[in-house]
Amino acid sequence: MKRWLVAIAGVVVAVWLVRTSILFVDASESVYITQFGAHVATYDGSTDAGFHWKAPWPIQSALRFDRRLQVFDVPTQELLIRDRDETTGQDKPLPLTFDVYVCWRLGGKTAEHDSVDQFVRSFGSLAKAEDFLRSLIISRLKVELSDMILTQLVNLDPSQIRTDELFRQVRSRPYRLGTGDADEPALSLEQRARQVGIEVVDIRLRRFNHPAQVRDEIFAKIREDRRREANNYRLQGEEVAARIRAEGELEAKRIRTDAEAEQARLAGRARAEATRILNEAHKQAPEFYRIVRMLDSYREMFADGKTQLIISLDHPLLALFKKIPQLSDGGTVSPGVPPRITRTPETPLPPTGNGATGDGNGSTTK
Repeated sequence: MKRWLVAIAGVVVAVWLVRTSILFVDASESVYITQFGAHVATYDGSTDAGFHWKAPWPIQSALRFDRRLQVFDVPTQELLIRDRDETTGQDKPLPLTFDVYVCWRLGGKTAEHDSVDQFVRSFGSLAKAEDFLRSLIISRLKVELSDMILTQLVNLDPSQIRTDELFRQVRSRPYRLGTGDADEPALSLEQRARQVGIEVVDIRLRRFNHPAQVRDEIFAKIREDRRREANNYRLQGEEVAARIRAEGELEAKRIRTDAEAEQARLAGRARAEATRILNEAHKQAPEFYRIVRMLDSYREMFADGKTQLIISLDHPLLALFKKIPQLSDGGTVSPGVPPRITRTPETPLPPTGNGATGDGNGSTTK
């Protein structure tokens, strides 16, 4: 019975030893092998994926790390940035909240050094590595924001926004830790991360916003800026409209001047033509022309229907009614020959339409 128990125990131990000696490396991971706590080998999934042997536990142990791209969010940070005061022309600090995310991974095995070994010696876990990156990024972001103003992050012209440049400088600008050592080299964040086995792939801004305590003030400033910009556009529009109106009035005045000059020219020509025709008519029949002018003057005199005259029957004004001109030659007039007027003193005055009468000494005519 004891033999069977010893045999079974031996088989179990053998299976256990074989099981702990077999190592499968996945392509998405790096395996770190230690022997009694000392590093002896590293299997990188990109080149060493597959089946491997190692000494059984507890002689050799395996630590597995995900070599794929890791992403984590930096907690919201309230940082200061310079803001230009348009009224005074001076800069003042303005608090902003930044939400940033980081993409990173293990550096992998290289010919110069084993980055996984550096990573394990520096941190030992992904959480500690993220804490390290978080502190570096926040400190570098503070330094870079001190050299920027708000309009370089918020601008109507996309070409003036420097967000991508900001985080590129956070990753690649060299700096010293400030320990006071004059021989300390200036290294970038990517170089410092590489020293501990981390490859920083990218750092991006997720969002930034104003803290709640200054949000009302910021929105009031934004409204004032937009109001000032609208007033500027309005003034420019009024200036353009005034210029267009002035040009229109000038053009209208020029057209009116040309039209009035043309009107005066045509009126002068018409008056000259009318005078010429009138003169020719006067030459052909001066007596007839005199009578027509006299009748025109009568029509103008009594045009309003209210004029009253008290004159003698011998007044020249009534001569035409006392001595009606008659046409000669039986009432016919030869063309081009003015009519001959004959006077008959015995011809009685025609009756007037309003019943006016004469007594030889005077007459009332209406």
